[in-house]
Amino acid sequence: MSRQIDQAELIKKAVPIFWVNGFRAVSYKNLAEGMGVSQSFLYNQWGKEQLLLDSIDDYLSREIDPFFHSLEHDERGVGAIRDVYHEVAKSNYSEEPCTCMLMNIALELRHDFTSLDSVYGKFLHDMRSAYTKAFQRSFKDGNIQDVNKIPEYVEMLIGLMFGLNLLLHYKSTEELIVHIDAYFDLID
Repeated sequence: MSRQIDQAELIKKAVPIFWVNGFRAVSYKNLAEGMGVSQSFLYNQWGKEQLLLDSIDDYLSREIDPFFHSLEHDERGVGAIRDVYHEVAKSNYSEEPCTCMLMNIALELRHDFTSLDSVYGKFLHDMRSAYTKAFQRSFKDGNIQDVNKIPEYVEMLIGLMFGLNLLLHYKSTEELIVHIDAYFDLID
């Protein structure tokens, strides 16, 4: 009798492998060993690109979507976003994985797979939406003066988050906090 294979569990095992190593550096052998399956099973079941897409989907549904949801409903508004950025700075590449899987993959593969276009489109849409709702909450609380600047602030902070994913490799926590706070000081 053959053992039943839980694809969802296998995908969960693949997520940190891609997250830490990226796509190009991971071989079928690395993936198979990390997932506890044979290389032939992995090759025949998914293929490396499809496994990456399934891993990104799992990562988004388990990590990012709940984060965006909680950010949209956080009473602290923009303060909640700042706290997230500070937490990213405090990780300072001391943990594996420490940066966002999707951003890491974006830096590596953005133009290699057209299948990622819709994934990134949705991710950026959801990020903009969550940030916008946080800013609107801060506007209602009187912490933001000009509602018309919200789209500009959202884009600025999205750019900052992508930049932090690179700066984590080169800057200390203290330097990153100063950098982050300088951006947030631009918000009225």
